[in-house]
Amino acid sequence: MEIKYFCSWWGLDNLGLESMLKKIKSAGFDGVEIGIPFNSEERKILKSLLQKYELDVIAHQYQASGVFKEYKKSFFNSLENAASFGSIMINSHTGRDYWPTNKNLELIKIADEIQSKYDVKIIHETHRKHFLFSTLTADQYFNLLPDLKITADLSHWTCVSETMLEDQKEILDLGISRAEHIHARVGFEEGPQIPDPRAPEWKTHLNIFTNWWQRIVDKFKEEKRDYLTITPEFGPVPYTWTTPHTNEPLTDFFEINCWMKDYLKQKLNY
Repeated sequence: MEIKYFCSWWGLDNLGLESMLKKIKSAGFDGVEIGIPFNSEERKILKSLLQKYELDVIAHQYQASGVFKEYKKSFFNSLENAASFGSIMINSHTGRDYWPTNKNLELIKIADEIQSKYDVKIIHETHRKHFLFSTLTADQYFNLLPDLKITADLSHWTCVSETMLEDQKEILDLGISRAEHIHARVGFEEGPQIPDPRAPEWKTHLNIFTNWWQRIVDKFKEEKRDYLTITPEFGPVPYTWTTPHTNEPLTDFFEINCWMKDYLKQKLNY
């Protein structure tokens, strides 16, 4: 089995598309996780540059917005736009944490229909603000939807529950069983991102997350999959911690994502 490492475009888009993709390729990533533009000319340019730099692509659907009626239409258009691009998969920020179950289920149905139409995998990220924001709600949707697959960004669950999930083994096990893609960011009890995974004071948290990711790797190995995708996803300011008053970042988020890629290449057994 192969592990493919993707770089999120989050925080790098200010470089311009070609400079960003060149930077990602030079850093040794296999692909980019990026929002797909709607403009036809911009889509052509993105396709051309992906071919030029020999990068795979995971489409990130985050654009859907509005109150539910507007959001539903926007969600359909955003997913169809991403699905028609020809990516490995689509990682979707789906729904809202405050919408009732029946409304979020309408969105899952739309995703399933587009997934079938374009024969592309659509997975839903465990992300605050969206429908899988907590272990409790995820458990409810897992029970309702036996085929629901996720992007495992478990940092959000540790933050929302204010624990390292040591008291939620059953739902953690279920989440790992539903994982199709990993966002490799280390969270903690009070936030979605530790300041620096290289720092010794955060070793315990890094080890806990690494163990969870290894379990997803093991699942893929048991299922005899061809590859697993991982996106190290330490984010820029305000996710990156800053000094008071100056608001200067304490670390370089891209440097940390490169470190995380190299760390996982050495640490994960597959």
